[in-house]
Amino acid sequence: MLLLGIDLESGGDFNAPLEQNFITEIGMVLWDTEFSQPVEIYSTLLNHECALSPEAQEYTGITEALLKRHGVSPDIRVINPIKALMSKADFIVAHNGRVFDRPLLEAFFTRSGHKMPATEWLDTLHDIDYPRNCVSKNLTYLAAFHGILNCFQHRAVTDVLTMLTVMMRYNLDEIIANAHQPRLVIKAEVSYDDREKAKNKRFSWETPSGKDSAKYPKSWVRIVREDQLEAIKLECDFPVAILERLKAATES
Repeated sequence: MLLLGIDLESGGDFNAPLEQNFITEIGMVLWDTEFSQPVEIYSTLLNHECALSPEAQEYTGITEALLKRHGVSPDIRVINPIKALMSKADFIVAHNGRVFDRPLLEAFFTRSGHKMPATEWLDTLHDIDYPRNCVSKNLTYLAAFHGILNCFQHRAVTDVLTMLTVMMRYNLDEIIANAHQPRLVIKAEVSYDDREKAKNKRFSWETPSGKDSAKYPKSWVRIVREDQLEAIKLECDFPVAILERLKAATES
């Protein structure tokens, strides 16, 4: 099976609306699961000639000077190799791809007058059942937890290689099955004084994935698969309510 790992870096403010954000770097790795090896790698910096936010520059290390010297124009010369790699893949893989990479890449295609291929996506943030003692799903933490060294964190292609290396520690059939499960946004019904209980059960304040700014105001929320709900209710010593039903990660 061929997987296409994708990671994007962006230049807008953190939590910027989609229409105000833009891609500064694309990293893609075509991975053969039979050999557990990368077989094609595509990486490029994009120069939109837009001002980068200070947050983005600090987070990624990508500066306006770097893009001016090494970035390419975001045009058909970038779209074509992306489409070619997507056409080879059985699945596309990203970490938090549903919230960040997928919509940002779709917007890039649309602005360029093209339609993104309809390949199914897997999400290593939500579709892998990590051990209970793996207390964070941040990619930097996951790399350390699995004994993987990423020398260039928050750069696209190295993050993709890290993500795929982590993913190969788990059963791919189970990951695909998980990706086809509908998602739920659930709320921890806790008081202010009991907020630590929600944090300890991986609920996040107002936004479950770190990109949708205050999407669920004044709430401790978490995205879970539908098949996980009953187990989570038993695990939590506070009531849990469903706020929203989402599509499966593989759906558009």
